[in-house]
Amino acid sequence: MKPYLHFVSLLLTAIAFSITAVAQKAKPAKKPVAATTAAPVSTFKNGIKLKIKGFKVSEASLYFDDESAVPQNNKIEVNQRVNMRLIIESGWSEIDGKVFPGGSEVIKLNTGAVILESEDLFKAYDETGVSPADAKYITLKAIITAMNDKRKYVIVTFRVWDKKSTAEITGSYRLFIK
Repeated sequence: MKPYLHFVSLLLTAIAFSITAVAQKAKPAKKPVAATTAAPVSTFKNGIKLKIKGFKVSEASLYFDDESAVPQNNKIEVNQRVNMRLIIESGWSEIDGKVFPGGSEVIKLNTGAVILESEDLFKAYDETGVSPADAKYITLKAIITAMNDKRKYVIVTFRVWDKKSTAEITGSYRLFIK
């Protein structure tokens, strides 16, 4: 644990895939132009910035657990879980009907202090893989459980990759406490 936890205490979890039915409950939004490897950096809702190599991403968005969208200003309450969802249309290398995602996150204060750094969040699927239909929805979750100085904000950076090819997505977004 880092000594910076007196400023912000975070709980980070990841889900390798979202259930299709849950994804379908999301409120419809304007569809962004799908980003591919041709775009060096693409910006999606809530200021999510992605650098995409080898994947086609149709959506990157922030939601709360009740599937309501995080406000565009990214202001949230303490203890309110934020789900960053990527919808990956194509790009996974399929082996025997399975794909092998990797994912990691780093959460920092705007001062640069690292609060939490994750290893591969999808390591449990290294041997079994997941179905391509399930890997279409990648969700990374974060909760800010405390912040003493609300003038500071949190920067979440992440990487999602295909363990069987060079395809990867790197990105970031910011969260502010109300």
